[in-house]
Formats: sequence, C-alpha cells, structure tokens
Amino acid sequence: MFAKKETQASSSVPAYRKELEYLYARRLAIDALIESLQDYDRYRVTRKDESKLQTA
Repeated sequence: MFAKKETQASSSVPAYRKELEYLYARRLAIDALIESLQDYDRYRVTRKDESKLQTA
C-alpha cells in the first residue's frame, strides 16, 4: 500500500516542477519588464509643467 502511494506522488512531481519552472520564468520576465520601464522612466526627457509655460 505504501508503494502505491509513493508511485502516485512521484508521478505528479514532474508536472509540479514544470509548473514551478513556468511560473519562475514568468516572474523573471515580469521583473525584467519592470526594471526596463524604471530605466526608461529614469532616462527619458521630462517636460516642464505646461501650466508654468508662457505662450510666445
């Protein structure tokens, strides 16, 4: 009876590991996207507040 339970548990481990790897890859992609957006925001040219600008 023990062997039967161990067999069932070990057969589900690869699917579980595959899902964890997928989620980890998604997390890395999201972290990279957030970092690139933060870099973009840091280095982009910012306009002055338009309410303070005077017309020509």
